[in-house]
Amino acid sequence: MDFRNEVRVGQHTYGINARGEPASDDQPASVAVEFTGADADGRIVAEGNLLIAIDGLSDASAFLTRTLDGLAALHAPWTAGRGRSRPRPPNAGRPWSEADGERLRERWLSTVGESGSRLIEELGEEFGRTRGAVRAQLPRMGCDPDLPGRTLAES
Repeated sequence: MDFRNEVRVGQHTYGINARGEPASDDQPASVAVEFTGADADGRIVAEGNLLIAIDGLSDASAFLTRTLDGLAALHAPWTAGRGRSRPRPPNAGRPWSEADGERLRERWLSTVGESGSRLIEELGEEFGRTRGAVRAQLPRMGCDPDLPGRTLAES
């Protein structure tokens, strides 16, 4: 299996090459992935290589998605005077009320089987908060922020 693709996203062009690797005595069947990204001037903005066992592709995808979403949220541009690239949620920077904290806990613990990052985004919209604020509040309410439906005591 060989796969190549190139996609333009915003001001960057990203390319990916994936190649199937057969199983060997000490390595399961895998996919070798090469990833690059460049700006309009050809400067490299992203680069990396991964070797992922085929039976681990789904978990690796979920992990990478969560990690990159979190990093993007942490590094989203906040600029004084010019504002942010997207509007601040209405409750950003405000303390959580006890009622909202309890409602957050109930929603998190009653949801099972959904992606944590998707649920955090949904809850952010529901509560008028950033994803980071929701993720930070979950442990304060005794919830495991990595797995919907689980408390920290179950971790």
